[in-house]
Amino acid sequence: MNRTTSNNAIVLSLKTLGENNFSVTILTREQGVISGTLYGGPKSKLRSLVSQWNAGVIYLYENQEKNQIKISDFDVKKFHDSFSENLFKSFASSLAAEIVIKTRCGGSNQQVFDLVSGFFDGMELSDEAQSRVGLIRFLWRYLEILGVQPDSSSCSFCGKSFLSEFAPDSNSYYNVGANSFICRECYNKDEIVYPISTLGAVYLTGLTNLQPAEARKLKIDKETYQQIKQIVFYLIEKNIETKLNTLETGRGIL
Repeated sequence: MNRTTSNNAIVLSLKTLGENNFSVTILTREQGVISGTLYGGPKSKLRSLVSQWNAGVIYLYENQEKNQIKISDFDVKKFHDSFSENLFKSFASSLAAEIVIKTRCGGSNQQVFDLVSGFFDGMELSDEAQSRVGLIRFLWRYLEILGVQPDSSSCSFCGKSFLSEFAPDSNSYYNVGANSFICRECYNKDEIVYPISTLGAVYLTGLTNLQPAEARKLKIDKETYQQIKQIVFYLIEKNIETKLNTLETGRGIL
């Protein structure tokens, strides 16, 4: 039985298929990551609409007998033009797409779609500095969706709260072996750790507990940003259990 369906979608990638066709990887709110075929040459109106990072309502024709999905139309609502104009935004969006594709949304299609959509829309409206902070917010929240986000609210060894029992400028650490945050007093020099200020741990807790609009109001300095970036980049690659090509090729840019 053949059928036509419509989905809220974001185009994640396109690969050439023959001379004039493309295999398109799409993130949909209803079905997660799916692939469809786009027929037509570069002069095709539909080809100009089905471009990487475009978002809107996509119409798919499914031939169940041949196990094929054809893209029949795309009503684009958002173009995200700045991604092709800024190198960081280009790599950040590619990193998000690679993570989503490799994890298949972690089984949480709607959550991931809303997270990616918010991240892309936010970057489109932001400058590069704001987008860099937006990327670490995205990665930290994605870790929560995957169920591997460590608790950053208190020291996992002594139980003291970073929110109320330590000075904001005190030192703390992310403990690799325990996948948790620890205070300076509980730090063991023989353990593998990433340093992070207590302010950084509090910031991450805010990202977890606050609504996105409120979380965007939180501020961090450059040093804390670098500390958090190192931790979330490590965590996302470790928990996906594969090298992320975008991190490798984008080293020095992301």
